[in-house]
Amino acid sequence: MISFTQFAILLGSTLVVWSLVHFAVAWFFEAQIVRKRLATSDDTPDCSFAPKASVLMSLRGCDPRLMLNLRGLLGQAYHDFEIIVVIDSRQDPAWQVAQEVKSTDDTADRLKIFELQEPSSTCSLKCSSLVQAAQQIRSDGEVVVLVDADVVPYPNWLRDAVRPLVIPQIGVVTGNQWYAPESTDTGGIDTGSLLRSIWNSGAIAATAINANPWAGTCAMRLADLKRSGLIEKWTTSVVDDGPIKPAFDRLGLQVYFAPQLIMVNRDQCTQAFAGRYVTRMLTWSRIYEKTFLNTVVHAVALVTLLASSMTVFAIALLSGNAIAASSMGLSMLISNLVMFAGFRSTERAVRHAIRCRSDEPPMAPMGLATSLRVFWLIPICQVAHVYWTIKAIFARQAEWRNITYRLHPQQRVEMVAYQPFVADATICMAPQRSI
Repeated sequence: MISFTQFAILLGSTLVVWSLVHFAVAWFFEAQIVRKRLATSDDTPDCSFAPKASVLMSLRGCDPRLMLNLRGLLGQAYHDFEIIVVIDSRQDPAWQVAQEVKSTDDTADRLKIFELQEPSSTCSLKCSSLVQAAQQIRSDGEVVVLVDADVVPYPNWLRDAVRPLVIPQIGVVTGNQWYAPESTDTGGIDTGSLLRSIWNSGAIAATAINANPWAGTCAMRLADLKRSGLIEKWTTSVVDDGPIKPAFDRLGLQVYFAPQLIMVNRDQCTQAFAGRYVTRMLTWSRIYEKTFLNTVVHAVALVTLLASSMTVFAIALLSGNAIAASSMGLSMLISNLVMFAGFRSTERAVRHAIRCRSDEPPMAPMGLATSLRVFWLIPICQVAHVYWTIKAIFARQAEWRNITYRLHPQQRVEMVAYQPFVADATICMAPQRSI
């Protein structure tokens, strides 16, 4: 039977190994997915491949960077494309912003703006809008690209999104989102923003490795979209990207993660918003992704390991066992340092991915003060991740854009009490920093 001191050393070693696994995943994401794919991206055959594209976007409410989003889409270095936007209602603040951008920037008449008609109660408003947008695609369209309103496209965004589709085995091209909150004039970075960024640093690596699509930037051939049954699936889905992979798996087509399509979100958020956001993401994962079981196992193992380590450390201190206390304390410190190194590895990968984009400012360097905050927030985020996962497991409804959705078995959803989104549009009409 091992002694308490030996148990403390064994537990501490397990904690360090656990963190090394996390670091290995981050390193694999940086070296093998981002850097390697970027290095070989120019080897894609037929670099002139530029089919007729239709960009689809659903709007409800006015995202802070909506004006930049629409102007970025209209400024694409791409010859033949259209932008189809379906807005929740004419009273929605996004309607005024979209009309303003169309009148001032749409010289080629690419932007088509529609009001959502008869939103379905069996799916989310976003999916209702995409189904309606798909019906408006021009008859000679060849590829479809989904985009979210908080994405600010760089000039070659559309070209980078559709280019891998020249390979027949690839059915979906996707990117992902990285949160890089910036300090405001009135203060620093909110704790909630950093928590969301820390959580996302693990999520983005797992999403890329598992080739799970992100509808914020997601391209597919129109013919494949129609024969996959995805449009029909949207009529009963609460999210747009959850059903994509199963639909294209049935066609024998791959989902390809393109690192150049990592989009940087520079907005801040509160701790409450970060908690709601992560819980919602994990809820969608529970409903649509087979890999959610891995998330649950990870959460259970994590909380067990963290609780055991803290308990052993406290007992060792109270009992005066210096060897056990110092061993456990050193292990927790090393573990957190390794986790921080993993975060920085993922961040370096993102910086490398966006470095060559024209007209996009680099991510602000992480100063010493922010680095220290991230370091100490990592264990807090780990505990919060367990809490958010538990909430996602038992979630039977979700709040999204001021609408409640009841989540039923077998991926069924019910929208409760639809009402138009009403808010002041002036915040979105104000001058914004251009990328």
